[in-house]
Amino acid sequence: MAHALLSPSASNIWLKCPGMPKLAQDVPYQVSEAAANGTLVHQMVEAQLKDRLDNITLEDYYLNKEENIEDFIITIDQSMIDCAKVYVDYVRKRQKELEGKLLIEERVSIEEISQNVWGTADALIIGKNRLVVCDLKSGKFPVDPKNNTQLMIYGLGALSRYGNEDTTLELTIVQPRSFSPDGPIRSWDISATDLVDWGFSFLKEATDACEREEPELVFGDHCRFCNAKAKCPVYQDLNIGEKNVGKN
Repeated sequence: MAHALLSPSASNIWLKCPGMPKLAQDVPYQVSEAAANGTLVHQMVEAQLKDRLDNITLEDYYLNKEENIEDFIITIDQSMIDCAKVYVDYVRKRQKELEGKLLIEERVSIEEISQNVWGTADALIIGKNRLVVCDLKSGKFPVDPKNNTQLMIYGLGALSRYGNEDTTLELTIVQPRSFSPDGPIRSWDISATDLVDWGFSFLKEATDACEREEPELVFGDHCRFCNAKAKCPVYQDLNIGEKNVGKN
């Protein structure tokens, strides 16, 4: 599967470390079993929302089936089906409320800002003066939709095709397995004007920095999520230095 140089899902890293995308280009893409599980849940909801199951329930179609995802053999259990149902039910409910058009696994890009930024939004709901970006997360650590750069980038891409200056973007995280005091479904609104201002100022500056011939490598908390840290000279130097503090 092809990945953008500046992937929206990794924006929490490259917005802080411009050198990460180029450094990671030659690093093999490694998938964990948890990520493979998430991919399978995404496939299930896509099939349901695109009416590919011929009116068969998720339980009847998927329960106890084995699937090979990235060389992991995963048996679909009830918890995976419950996770998928929360997402499917919410997306259908929100579409009905807005009387909107639903797009599933929609590719979005922001070529006006950078041709290296594109990705796939789990679901877009296009209503009157409202555009909903829904993202399914299958992990347990709560993800906040407020100022979530992945969703903001998806929103910019969707806005350029389906919205206008009067559009409100509704950025939603559906995370059935999370232990959040705000519940499994969390949304945040941002105006088209504010989102575009962010895109053509902060985001544009960041993408330009990433696309330089020798972009800067920056050490920080974001390094623990980076799959290129093993070959990063800045990480190796500073991380080893931190570990050696107090040993002498």
